[in-house]
Amino acid sequence: MSKKPPADPELERLRALLFSREMDLLGRLSPLLDNPRSEAERISHILPDAMMLLSAGDERLNTAMEPLVDKMVRSAMNSNRQEFTDAIFPLMGPSIRKSIAETFRSMLDSFSKSMEMSFSLKGLRWRLEAMRSGKSFSDVVLLHTLVYRVEQIYLIHSATGIDLAHVANEGVDAQDASMVSAMLTAIQDFVQDCIAKGKEGNLESMQHGEHIFLVEKHPLAYLACIVRGTPPVDFRANMRVCLEHVVVGYGNLLESFDGDTAPFAGCVPILEKLLQARYVDEDKPTPLWSKALLILLLLSAAGGFAFYRWTKWQEAEMREEAINLLRGEPGLAIFHVEIENQGPWRVFGLKDELARDPAQVLQGKDIDPSVFAFRMLPFVSHDPDMVRRRVDAAILPPEGASFSLHDGVLRLAGTASVEWILETRNKALLLPGIREVDVRGIADPRVETINAMTRLVEGTVVEFPSGKDIPLPNDQQKLNEAMDTLVQIERLASNMGLSVGLTIYGHADATGSERKNYELSQSRARTIAAMLYSRGSTMPVSLYGLGADYANRSGPRQDQASRRIEMRIHLSRRLTNPSLLKP
Repeated sequence: MSKKPPADPELERLRALLFSREMDLLGRLSPLLDNPRSEAERISHILPDAMMLLSAGDERLNTAMEPLVDKMVRSAMNSNRQEFTDAIFPLMGPSIRKSIAETFRSMLDSFSKSMEMSFSLKGLRWRLEAMRSGKSFSDVVLLHTLVYRVEQIYLIHSATGIDLAHVANEGVDAQDASMVSAMLTAIQDFVQDCIAKGKEGNLESMQHGEHIFLVEKHPLAYLACIVRGTPPVDFRANMRVCLEHVVVGYGNLLESFDGDTAPFAGCVPILEKLLQARYVDEDKPTPLWSKALLILLLLSAAGGFAFYRWTKWQEAEMREEAINLLRGEPGLAIFHVEIENQGPWRVFGLKDELARDPAQVLQGKDIDPSVFAFRMLPFVSHDPDMVRRRVDAAILPPEGASFSLHDGVLRLAGTASVEWILETRNKALLLPGIREVDVRGIADPRVETINAMTRLVEGTVVEFPSGKDIPLPNDQQKLNEAMDTLVQIERLASNMGLSVGLTIYGHADATGSERKNYELSQSRARTIAAMLYSRGSTMPVSLYGLGADYANRSGPRQDQASRRIEMRIHLSRRLTNPSLLKP
């Protein structure tokens, strides 16, 4: 790294002679550049003077500061809304209160005049006129009762034509004051140039329809009034006095006017004194016949309104009663009613196929069904009455049979055929609302007959000699009767749709070998079966030889009792209708 050459004294003296002033300035600028705060403090002393000089003759500062000031005001309103409101309330509060008071006063005056004119023969005639012409009633009343009304007043600077102050009567659609003043100035100039042709003179009035435009001029300012109707003779004098008050109070401001209209806000109370109005017969008392007519009309209106409300109440009560009847009807479910002021009410709901039509429900109830429009969708109701109707339509009990229904349980009672009992049970279980069928209270009389014959057959005692498969002669008669009864049982069961089966158990005593006893007991059972088949029976027979398994071993007589047969009859369904196979 190269070393810094030593300072040359001669060169330093030469530098001091040539650049002493510049070196002094750099020495004073260096602290300012190194310390920005000192620079800011120095600029703060000259910034107000600079802004005043710039704002006096250059609009650029206003343009540059406007967004910043607007942002600052918005920020202040958002962050300190209450403080901002407290600051401007002393200025805005009185104006707001006065405006509200004037609005209510004008509204009440207008309402009072309209009420006074509405209930009179003249008012009725004007109301017909309003209907015929398409105008509002208030406009027709104003047209016939208004003598004059000052609607708008403009205070305009004579030299510049700028609007200084503007007031308008309540209910008047005010135009843009600046636009009106500019147009009036242009008209004044046109009259001066084309009609007066340079001579002294001013435009004092113009008329358009029922409106009159009056102008009262002073070298410093002039008043322009828009009057509806015919103003009194002294109105122009009042305008002159008002204008003089303005000139006296604001003469200096008018002479030095620079375009700022804010100082002339105090002229508004002076101008408002000219906002006058006068109506026909304002002070004339209302005649007695007009008051009587008013009372009669009010009573008629009240009676008509009461009758209308009564009829509407009666109609509403009738419709509510109808809806309640429909909701209480079995098989109908009303879930929505659309109430229409004009036309029938639309009723939406569900209807079981066995339920009555809604129109039939309302017949005979002093209710007109035509005031309803029904939209009913089909459904299956589990209402007890509807389940009862469904059972009545599906089940026709024979003579001697009946049924009852309670809580979804169908109970059959009396006497009927087995076929009807079984078919009815299966059919009833398919009906909506039936959860169980109780058949314990109903029976087929033929079944009782079969049961009695069955007990007779099964109670027949048939014994055999020792070592033989032919019954004893004394038991032969009982056996023949039992066989004939079996044939009758088979025939009766066949007519009832039942099948009969027979089981024959053969027994032997304890004498002889076990094998011999089994073969002998089997042979005795076959003998009985052969006798049955010899009578033309086709019932299935099951044969069992039990040997001496159930023999009595307590004596000879007991051995004879062991040589016997036993018969057991079995009844079962022999069904040809597949629907009866359903549980």
